[in-house]
Amino acid sequence: MRILTAPLFALIALSLTACSTPNPYGQASASYVDSETNQALKVTYATVVDVQAVTIDSEGNLVGKTAGGLIGGIAGSSIGGGKGSAAAAVAGAVIGGMIGNKAEAMYSTDNGVQITVQTSTGRTLSVIQEANINIMYSKGDSVKVITATDGKTHIIQ
Repeated sequence: MRILTAPLFALIALSLTACSTPNPYGQASASYVDSETNQALKVTYATVVDVQAVTIDSEGNLVGKTAGGLIGGIAGSSIGGGKGSAAAAVAGAVIGGMIGNKAEAMYSTDNGVQITVQTSTGRTLSVIQEANINIMYSKGDSVKVITATDGKTHIIQ
């Protein structure tokens, strides 16, 4: 049975790898969600006037805290018996939640960039977006400000 499992796993992995193909237009400079595709986007030409590095924190994700609390509660409940076990479970859940919260905070931030531009009509805009290591913005760069119908905006070169 194990002999059959390894080749089957390799075949599945190879099949999944074959499904992801490189973009024929080159390296992606921006990312969009499905709802932003196949619609007319507003394009405004602009010049970069300021660039600031920022950190983008995820909002309201309780996965780490919840998982840590559950694991800590289960681990704590195995200590002692009776009322001691219940107290250990509560303490384990609290400590596990705190550890899970810290772990999540370490992995739920992204590098971002705040790009301030002046449009060709004289309007000043500032957009915060995820940083892309392949694209560096500098003061004076000519860029395009792309705005979707829902107001979501990206700056691209």
